Amino acid sequence: MFPRVALILSLLAAFSSIAAAQLCPATDDADKVAQYPDPLKLLTYPKTSDQYGVQYRVDSGTWTDVRVYMSVYGGTNASPYEPFTVYLPFTNYGSAPVTSMSFVSIPARANALVQLRVTKIGNGPFQYSDHVSVRPTPKLVFPFVQGDGSVELSTFTGSNFAGEQLVLWWNRDQQNGAAQQGLVVFLNPPYTAPSGPNVRHVYAISDLDNLNGIDTLDFENFIQLPGPGYAPDGAGAEEYPVPVGVNNVFLGPGAWLQGKLRFEQGGTGQIRRLYGPGVIDGSRFNYMLRQCRNSKDPTLHPDGHQTVSFDGQPSNPDILYMDGIVITDSNYASTTNLLGSRINNVKIIGWNGNNDGLQIGDGTVASNVFIRTGDDSLELWGKNITVTNATVWQNNSGGVVNLGWDNKFTGDGNSIDGLFVIRTDWTEPSATPQWNVAGLNNQNNGVFVSLMTPGTSYGQKQQPVYRNIFVEEAPNVLFSLKILPPDCKLIGLKFDSCPIIDMTAAANIALTIENVFTPQSLIGNSIGFQTLPEGFQYDYPAVGDTITEPSEYPLHGTLSINLTNVFLKLNNGFVVPLTAANASGDGMITPHNSVVNLNYSLSPWVLFQP
Repeated sequence: MFPRVALILSLLAAFSSIAAAQLCPATDDADKVAQYPDPLKLLTYPKTSDQYGVQYRVDSGTWTDVRVYMSVYGGTNASPYEPFTVYLPFTNYGSAPVTSMSFVSIPARANALVQLRVTKIGNGPFQYSDHVSVRPTPKLVFPFVQGDGSVELSTFTGSNFAGEQLVLWWNRDQQNGAAQQGLVVFLNPPYTAPSGPNVRHVYAISDLDNLNGIDTLDFENFIQLPGPGYAPDGAGAEEYPVPVGVNNVFLGPGAWLQGKLRFEQGGTGQIRRLYGPGVIDGSRFNYMLRQCRNSKDPTLHPDGHQTVSFDGQPSNPDILYMDGIVITDSNYASTTNLLGSRINNVKIIGWNGNNDGLQIGDGTVASNVFIRTGDDSLELWGKNITVTNATVWQNNSGGVVNLGWDNKFTGDGNSIDGLFVIRTDWTEPSATPQWNVAGLNNQNNGVFVSLMTPGTSYGQKQQPVYRNIFVEEAPNVLFSLKILPPDCKLIGLKFDSCPIIDMTAAANIALTIENVFTPQSLIGNSIGFQTLPEGFQYDYPAVGDTITEPSEYPLHGTLSINLTNVFLKLNNGFVVPLTAANASGDGMITPHNSVVNLNYSLSPWVLFQP
């Protein structure tokens, strides 16, 4: 193998000419087996949960009923049912159990006692044998089953309370339990509705007309967002272009925006705020059209945009502050890559692959977030990123923490402090991935995942530190930290983003992971460098070129991973520290190829305080 500089330059030139190529509809293997609901049985959101009823009170206040919402997997075109998942199928809603997520927003405040009473409706009442608990377990919230079959629980908010999320957990049988019909409680700090002459209160579509002199929009009820084009999937499958002069969008407690928001940029780096306890719902968009952002048909562009995104990439981009909102049932990623942003108390519920969680870019701070999604949850795609108090339920695919695809992310100065992995639903990989396999091969499923490629320089200037990680259930894979070629056959990499890479370039990663508490992985962990097998073809479908390796070639570089205070709960219940002596046995870690330095240590530490 040898550097192909001339070929790479020629491909780059050709590559730039196909930026506007049509990308949709998507036709990968998952799309071919996806089961879309009968048009006559599409669920209409917002949908009140038929699984739970919730009351709350703060301090010595009165008990108050609150509406519980529900997202049902397979119930809309945004999340068609995939039969390879572990979830219950959506057939005829109401006739059989389905997989769902119920959620409720509770107004709270700092230094308060918050009490909750939960009634089981769907197949209730709760039973003592359900073993009801609250996750994340380290938050030490204890529920109690009452004589009438309801559950009561309470928690105290701290002086720095800025949002918290708790999942009520219970187990009954294969079709009934929190894994199939979950309930998540969103505790919100006070959000004050805006007022003043520059505020437009939006109760109907017509209220978005003539926004001259308006810098704030206040949504307070159900709105199907209008857009500039025709929605092929009907009302609610549009995005609203937020004008440059509108810097604030508030979603009140009763707000439910069906559609997407795309902030038009003025190129002045202004701060835009999207805040409040309301919901943005992408359920009316079509999952099969999720790659249509560069389609030749401009009416399809919204289908390929994130639920919250920016229009364009000026040299001085706008900055987004998001606080309190719920993003649910996206047909594609929830957010665009956010640069220099502030994300607090944001909650995401999604289902299938490509329904990514938070795309976090350079200088962004994220705190007190909840993500249940069907692809990468925390995409730390940049440098100087800070994440604190993140709760993740990882669906059928994707990484809890994705360090990056390609070789363009440095990771310098990144930090995580407080990551609670309450559930992982991966079915693959079912065996440790081979080091010379072609394609992705589910190597993006893991708690810590790298899909980075030759030429990567990660953590070389300021090593990232990810600490205080709590994993509730045994993950298939804890670490999938690899250097490998991109799989350009993947939908989304085919045309507009598949990188052109010199496979001979070295890759270097430096990373510290500390204070980890997890059950043993179910299969082996992968840390190392992929070997390109003889005859491996590196495709550039957009320009019709293919590179074929004449012989086996191991990718190379240096991986320096510090694993400090990593504790494993063994199958027999014992908890042991991960050390060099038990790394290959209890830790199921086998480094591969080139220079892989795994440094195991124990040291004093201070646990994360939620």
